[in-house]
Order: sequence, then C-alpha cells, then structure tokens
Amino acid sequence: MTFERLNKIGKILRAKKYLEIGVQQGLTFAKIDLPFKVAVDPLFRFDYKKMSNQETLFFEKPSDSFFLNDLKDEKFDLIFLDGLHTYEQTLRDFIFSLTRSHDNTVWLIDDVAPSGYLAACANNTINKIARKTFGQPSWMGDVFKLVYTIHDFFPQYNYLTFPEHAQTIVWKEIRKDFKPKWNSLSKISKMNYFHFKKYSQEFLHYSSDELIFTRLKDRFSI
Repeated sequence: MTFERLNKIGKILRAKKYLEIGVQQGLTFAKIDLPFKVAVDPLFRFDYKKMSNQETLFFEKPSDSFFLNDLKDEKFDLIFLDGLHTYEQTLRDFIFSLTRSHDNTVWLIDDVAPSGYLAACANNTINKIARKTFGQPSWMGDVFKLVYTIHDFFPQYNYLTFPEHAQTIVWKEIRKDFKPKWNSLSKISKMNYFHFKKYSQEFLHYSSDELIFTRLKDRFSI
C-alpha cells in the first residue's frame, strides 16, 4: 500500500513535514503518520474540514496556485506527487516543489508505469471511453515521461522505481554515471506507451523494495 511505503520512507528520513499533491478521497493522506501534513487538490472528495487543524492543512485549489501563493517558506521532508496524470503538470509540480524542498527531501512519484496504450494517453477523456467500452484499467497518463526528464535534465537527483505498484523515489544525489539519453524535452514530450515499454527497464531503474530502502538508509543515515 502507498501509505505504508510513504510511512516507511518517512521513518528512514525521520521526516516531520509531508506534502501531498493530488489527494482526492484522502485515503493515503489520512494514514500518513507524520507530525505536519499538507494536502493539495482542486476538489477534495471527502469532508476535509473534520481533519483540518494546525498540524494538518488542506488547500482546495490547483497545485500551481498553491505553490505560487501558499506556505512559501515551508520546506518539506517528504513529497508525494499524485496529481493530474499528465507529463506537463507533474513536471511542473516537481519543479515547483523544488522550492519547498531541502537537501534531504525525498519525492515519491505515482503512476510511472502505465498498463497499456490507452492508460498512457495524456487525455483522460479517451481513457474514460476506453474503460466503458473495453474495460480499460485505471488511467496513469504519461507521467512516465517525468522520470525520463529527471534522467536527462536533473543529474543532481538520483532515483529508483519500486516494481510493485510502480512508483519512483527521487532524492538529491549527483549521479556519477550521468549521461543523457535523449537530450531533448521535445523528444520526451512526444513519447507514447511504446516508448515507455522500449526504455522502461533501462531508464526507470527498477529495484526491489529491500534494496531501495537499504539505499535510502545508507544515504540518509545520521
């Protein structure tokens, strides 16, 4: 479960401050065991006011607006990106969130492994039609392109991907073996599911849960 993964990461980091972009029903957010939590979503699908207090804050607005206007001086230890499932918005969320990070911040990015061609479409309307017509599984969108972008254009960040319920974890650490693959945001932005399948094994950096958590413990040991 995502909340278990996040809580385990938080424990390794000794994290205190958590930010979640894309909350919807709040099923993950409600189970995060950290002292200070912030939720951002254009439309919460639960009564968030019952949970709101000085340590648990809710911002019902687009993430762009939140980053531009709210908690500008706050730095988070753990950031979960699970907002609109498009490459452009998730890339912007990641870039914006850099302003709310510090050297030991860790990100978890959801929906990096689409299950099929239609699930990887940037247009959710197409996917909704496919789900009704063909029983197409959930929409992941083209978030996988963000991982390829981090690979090519953010060499100061390292990352690994959990194979089960694929999510990519990112932290600040210069990759010594850095070498861009595509060296073009235009090429990455035009990718589709078949490009994901072609490059995912090499460039998503899949690793087992055990090895990922061991890597984090080594990196963030105090």
